[in-house]
Amino acid sequence: MRSKGWVFTIIFIFFLYLSFSSLNSIARSKSQRPNTDIIIQRKNPYRRSNSTLLTSVLAHIQSGYVANRTPDFDTPPLLVLYSCRKANACGTFEERLLSMTTAYLFALVWDGAAFGIDMDAPTKFDWYYEMTLGYMSLNEGQVNFYLDKAEKEDPSSILDLDKMSAKELETTDFMTQYRSDNVKILRCGQWENWKALLNNPSVWRYRDKYQLQHLTPPEIFYIVHQILFRKPSHWLAGHLGPYLDLMGGEMYRDPIQKKPTPNESIWNRWMRIGIHMTSDSTQEEMDCVASRAATVCRSAQVMGKECHVFLSAPSQDIIQALQKSIQARSQKERPTIIHAVSESYEFTPASTMDEAGPVDPSDEQRVKLIYARSIMDWTILSRMDYLIGGYGDLYLKTAAAGAQVETGVFEYNKEGDCEVVPMEEWF
Repeated sequence: MRSKGWVFTIIFIFFLYLSFSSLNSIARSKSQRPNTDIIIQRKNPYRRSNSTLLTSVLAHIQSGYVANRTPDFDTPPLLVLYSCRKANACGTFEERLLSMTTAYLFALVWDGAAFGIDMDAPTKFDWYYEMTLGYMSLNEGQVNFYLDKAEKEDPSSILDLDKMSAKELETTDFMTQYRSDNVKILRCGQWENWKALLNNPSVWRYRDKYQLQHLTPPEIFYIVHQILFRKPSHWLAGHLGPYLDLMGGEMYRDPIQKKPTPNESIWNRWMRIGIHMTSDSTQEEMDCVASRAATVCRSAQVMGKECHVFLSAPSQDIIQALQKSIQARSQKERPTIIHAVSESYEFTPASTMDEAGPVDPSDEQRVKLIYARSIMDWTILSRMDYLIGGYGDLYLKTAAAGAQVETGVFEYNKEGDCEVVPMEEWF
């Protein structure tokens, strides 16, 4: 009987041990469970682009736009130049980007045509940006070579236009006309919207060759942006260095290459919001924009991301007022991190580019810095995950098209209150 009692005692102790071990295991598993209000979601919900289609179009252009359009000795069948060499002739910085887009497309849909940028009023374009692929556009030396050659041998082969209108772009059979008139070089500083050009039946063959007919206007801008003004020059990259993380951790990546895998790049760990305000912005509008930024930040933080906000404005006073308004709406336990280009860079609006004449080569370094802030701001904005600004702001629109992200614009509703709504009108 005693032996049986010991057996029962041992069995009972073993049962208690198993019970406590099981409860302890459950407690440990519960304590290791993550906080239920944090949901890890890496994908940016504000990205607009159909990346597969856009990559396909870029690949078609890369393979179809051949290098023999830039021969060493003979002028190409047509050299299309975005040309800006005098004051009050080319528009603001953002207007120039749109004109360059149309001019580049004009060359793209003309079999054998070459493209180049001939600009020195008030800056040279290659001071700030490099062409993604060298053979996709002539460099300054090639442009000058062809211009000098044509001016000496046949000045009548150069056609100078102040403006290329939408009506001309949509209705003129340029190939037939220019061949008949022996036009070899076309120089123009203002090119109207490329939608008219792509509606011209005479270019449909090459439009369709590159699949451009499948793209929306902002997507077409994105394509040209990737080729002409996505890659900062060595000089600009040096000034953008302190903002590299904000730009996604890389100064430039070939858009046809595979994107970095999750957890390896900042754009998977940060939500980057860009805000651009104009000089006439009111406190009510800044508060309106700040409220929207705070809402987007809270959503990002629930996804497990840090929220970073980049501020762009034509004065330090507006930047400080906007920063204060955002911080007042930021969660104390998860603060919003605010960025802006250093105060050491001059506040010169990009709109003033239109008023300045050609640059003196000896004044290059000073002039470069005059417009550095505006161009740095735009470049950073074009890398953001979400943008906010004013309705009709072309500077913001072009940055949004380059970034291919959803953009909120503030407007006043029927009750007279400011609210931020999705931007629907592009170019």
